[in-house]
Amino acid sequence: MIRLLDWLSAKRLTWRGDGPASGSRSIIDFAMNETLEKLPALIFIVLFASLWGWEALATARPFAGDAARRWRNLGISLINFLLGGLTAATMLAASAWIATTGWGLAQWPGAAVAIIAGVLLLDMTDYWRHRVSHWWGPLWRLHRLHHTDPRIDITTALRSHPIEQVLRPVFIVAAIVAFGIAPLAVLIYPLLVLPVLLFQHANVRVPAALDRALVWLVSTPAMHLVHHSRRAGETDSNYATGLTVWDRLFGSFSPSPAPHGIGLDGFDRPPQQTLRGMLANPWQAPTTRT
Repeated sequence: MIRLLDWLSAKRLTWRGDGPASGSRSIIDFAMNETLEKLPALIFIVLFASLWGWEALATARPFAGDAARRWRNLGISLINFLLGGLTAATMLAASAWIATTGWGLAQWPGAAVAIIAGVLLLDMTDYWRHRVSHWWGPLWRLHRLHHTDPRIDITTALRSHPIEQVLRPVFIVAAIVAFGIAPLAVLIYPLLVLPVLLFQHANVRVPAALDRALVWLVSTPAMHLVHHSRRAGETDSNYATGLTVWDRLFGSFSPSPAPHGIGLDGFDRPPQQTLRGMLANPWQAPTTRT
């Protein structure tokens, strides 16, 4: 990933005319930010492997002839994992630039309140990105690939179209610029949301009482399974990537009964489930949603 914060630290010293002590602090900040940049990829790999093992030991829904599907999902997940580094650099570039302007929350780049507010605003933005992706036809064509998986497990987490992965930062960058979200908040956000993203797709048994408690804070496997229902009324609910407060606040929360089937009608034929078919999904005939 491009070392954008090196440039940002130099800018801070230039503007403020700070002395050696501030220069030392900038170096420490830079080292910390470098570490934070590398953590999301490490967290993703470790948690992905851990949840894969958990699925093997305590699966919620039996795997049946699923190996080929899982390997195909891993193929497209690898593409999106690699693209994730580029999109993260784009978001960090935007926050590094906005920090030089002192706009919005960037006026207080190290203040805990500004960092927390920045993380919350990023999570709310991703909620609306997801919701708009269900409303607006062109974005739905890209997003629907994620919903064509006939089973949900850890390999579904990054089963998204690469074009959607590339466009996702547009929403986040807009929020960074609009609210002046500081680089530290942009670095911290994926550390918090990636574990939830992986967990909510995992095919693991979670005690009902624990699920009911967790769902007040974050999206759980049972809650998110409803979002992958074949019934449009259920699919168009439970959009949260991280915090469930946005679904509750904006009226899209749905309880977690057993969904009416998993997948998307019109995209079940074997050729549509191949890696080539998944990549061609946005240009296939529109599905009929029931």
